[in-house]
Amino acid sequence: MINCLLIEKNPSERLRLSQIISGLGLTCSESSGAEEAFKYCQDKRPDVVMMDASSASSAKNLIRLFGYQGRRSGRPVVILYSEKSDVHVMADSIMEGAADFLVKPFDGDLLQFKLQQAGVLPH
Repeated sequence: MINCLLIEKNPSERLRLSQIISGLGLTCSESSGAEEAFKYCQDKRPDVVMMDASSASSAKNLIRLFGYQGRRSGRPVVILYSEKSDVHVMADSIMEGAADFLVKPFDGDLLQFKLQQAGVLPH
């Protein structure tokens, strides 16, 4: 089973996104912040990491920690999301190694498509 680590501060948004992720057949582990996510990743290596890009420094640190080398390398696919469609933040995220950047609100169909593009889910 594919494991996704969801990093989201807002409990209601975390629940909504967790339901979308689980609806796609992924196991969803949840974290409320970067420190908790770092601790989680010391014990487990998720296949996918999804996180809000609003905390730019935490997002960059996590992307650097994980990198994006595809699933064959054993590193997770990192997908960032935000309420704002800031082109500079999106470009920086991709340059740092994120597989993709989504603008909220997004639905399960879009997330499924992005996970297929990243090679996490079959087409």
